Amino acid sequence: EWPLRPGVLVTSLLCGAFCHQYTILVVIRYFQGIGSYLLSTGMTILCLELTPKEFRNYVIGVLSLFWAIGYSLATGLHYLIPDWNLMFLGSAVAVIITSFPVFICVESPRYYIINNDFESTRDSLKALASLTTSEIDPDSLDLNKYLSSSAKARTQSLKQQLKDLWNNPTLLGETLIQIFIWFCTGMFFYGLNFAWEVIVPNLYTGYLIASLGELLTALGTVPLIGKLGRRRAHIIGYFGTMLLYLLALPDVDLGGQWSLKSVSCVLSTVFVYGCFAGVYLWTGELAPTSHRGLVFCACSSASTIGSFVGPYIFSSLNLVSLGGLACLAALSTVGCFLLVETGDKTICLTGQDVVYRRKKYYKYWI
Repeated sequence: EWPLRPGVLVTSLLCGAFCHQYTILVVIRYFQGIGSYLLSTGMTILCLELTPKEFRNYVIGVLSLFWAIGYSLATGLHYLIPDWNLMFLGSAVAVIITSFPVFICVESPRYYIINNDFESTRDSLKALASLTTSEIDPDSLDLNKYLSSSAKARTQSLKQQLKDLWNNPTLLGETLIQIFIWFCTGMFFYGLNFAWEVIVPNLYTGYLIASLGELLTALGTVPLIGKLGRRRAHIIGYFGTMLLYLLALPDVDLGGQWSLKSVSCVLSTVFVYGCFAGVYLWTGELAPTSHRGLVFCACSSASTIGSFVGPYIFSSLNLVSLGGLACLAALSTVGCFLLVETGDKTICLTGQDVVYRRKKYYKYWI
């Protein structure tokens, strides 16, 4: 199924390169979004599962950095090439070039072991061992000890995952909090990026400032999360976002078509993008392997809904909308407080491991 992921995205982009009707282009953009989600989220999950806990923060940091660079390049290309057909064609070529690793990457052994496929797990471990200097012999490993008796008895399926969520309040609670946080993050991030023309005096000035802010944030996110941890870094991010939305409430003209509101929104991109980049890492570590795909799907769906709602809110910022955004940022801060730190822990394999992790974590809050 891995070749299908870039295939959907490339095909939709190529269709957009030869489309001359806006209505049809909207449909093509829908399939482009599906392909983009399959590729980006799938590879993010794979990177997290193949990376030791000491380096997961750096991997996500690199992904965030390239996202910010791509954002800057896309802004510049749109300024130089306003024709959407050429933009879609250029994007298709870029995806074809950058998607090559998808066809040669090794499947995560965690995926196989949660499906009780021990033979494929050993093959995956052998492939990974061949890339390192490890002297571990996968054939000598007792893989049964990594699964409890209940985990061995379960069959990995969507129905079973939903049943596990229903029967595991801890897993369900953490998942619902993450869904809400992703909804708010998508609203903040895409709301700003699709409303610069009404927030700042010049559309491209807004995109340029935002892209530079996101680039600097991507560089600063790794050391910040590494120093403070996932939980505290996100608490600071959403709390800072809340303060800037509150700062934007007074109607203060700063001259040159700039206002306190526009400056506050520009500054908020630093906090918003920091949370946007970090939430991928944190969700990948919070969700167990047995439910990681489902949790990411639910969170991304919530983020997509937020990304549709956000531009409407940010295009008409007033006391009510800014107050509402500040409340959502405050609730996201509380949500982060209720979740656990995962930077120093091995990724959970099953929902029962999530329960055990939270029980051990209670005495370490703040």
